[in-house]
Amino acid sequence: MKKYFPFIFTLISCFTTILAQEENFFLIARNKGEKILTTGDTIRTFGFARKLSEQPGVPGPTLVVKEGDSVHIDLLNMSQGAPHTIHLHGLDVDQQNDGVPHLSFEIPHMEHGFYHFKAPHPGTYLYHCHVASTIHVQAGMYGLIIVKPSDGSNKTWDGGESFVNEHSYFLSEIDTVWHRDSVLLHPYDTSHVMNHIQIPHFDPQFFLINGLSDQQLLDSNVVFESSMGQQDFVRLANIGFCGVRVIFPQQLKARIVSSDGRPFETEESSDTIYVYPGERYGVLTKSSVEFSDQIRFEYLDLNTNQLKNTQVIPVSVQGQLGLPNFDQEEITAQLVPNPFYGNTDLHLSLREGRELTFKIYDLQGRLVEEHEERFFTVGQHEVALGKSLRESGIYTLQIISAGNVIQLEKLLRLE
Repeated sequence: MKKYFPFIFTLISCFTTILAQEENFFLIARNKGEKILTTGDTIRTFGFARKLSEQPGVPGPTLVVKEGDSVHIDLLNMSQGAPHTIHLHGLDVDQQNDGVPHLSFEIPHMEHGFYHFKAPHPGTYLYHCHVASTIHVQAGMYGLIIVKPSDGSNKTWDGGESFVNEHSYFLSEIDTVWHRDSVLLHPYDTSHVMNHIQIPHFDPQFFLINGLSDQQLLDSNVVFESSMGQQDFVRLANIGFCGVRVIFPQQLKARIVSSDGRPFETEESSDTIYVYPGERYGVLTKSSVEFSDQIRFEYLDLNTNQLKNTQVIPVSVQGQLGLPNFDQEEITAQLVPNPFYGNTDLHLSLREGRELTFKIYDLQGRLVEEHEERFFTVGQHEVALGKSLRESGIYTLQIISAGNVIQLEKLLRLE
């Protein structure tokens, strides 16, 4: 029997290797990215892309793995200048794979660097360049890493609570002065201190959530939509230089369940959470009522604690979990145009006659326009809206039938 033991051991080892899940990522470091701001202006950025034909985004690609996965990241530096690394912020990795240049390694232009680690417990983590990190992070070299439970399920962690939808809100800022060539472009410096660079005072003009701000936050991939009785999971992460006070609507009954990839022994029920640079939090939400509101993100100066800017994510909770939205079958609504100047038209298509009311709210939840209840017959209709909107900004339109909100639309008024 002994002579067969090595053979049996080899078979077991091979079988275990076959069962092991591997995740391989290829990233390209580029220093010729561009970002279009809400003003329409374009600034230069550094960033990470998945292929040569891809413009590096701000933030970079989100890397999603499962607990226990063997993860391999191949980084090709095509920046035409400074070396780059990937620092795996918050992950439990050895020093060689941590991405701090003078403690591990750096990747010069036109060379590859390889990072290997075993995905730790489920949570939200970051990656960013750690060469002249103050500048390169501001330039756009950062992204999210999400570790899911080992079975890939929608749970906070193995044995944790289940949820339906998952929302990730990644916070940062942009100071356009820092995106000039005089700041971004610098020669290779083995000290990694960059003493020769005159770093400007940081005074951001744009405050980002997932790389978006202001009217860009009407993007359907960012807005928070849910149903009554539905539990959802919100990931908050901050890679910027401001602290951010996040305020959830009370109706969402927010529960803070994890921090920096670690579950709390005792969760905290709170509508307000402070997310400081480098921090990540996990928040569960569940509303028992229908409503529309906003999640507020208040960006705070870390030196003075003064409010610098407020961004909002529209929130819409409708219907009940597991029940179809009858309006999708019986009523279709479309705003033309959107964004709009002055008035806009709402195009309605009804399959059965019904009485409808229209209400428009501003970002603070104040009612700014209401149309009296009116009966609409089967067929096509047009309704003129927005006559009361005097200021530019983002608004929410509610279409109400029999006292229930049956559809929400986002309006953007431009000057």
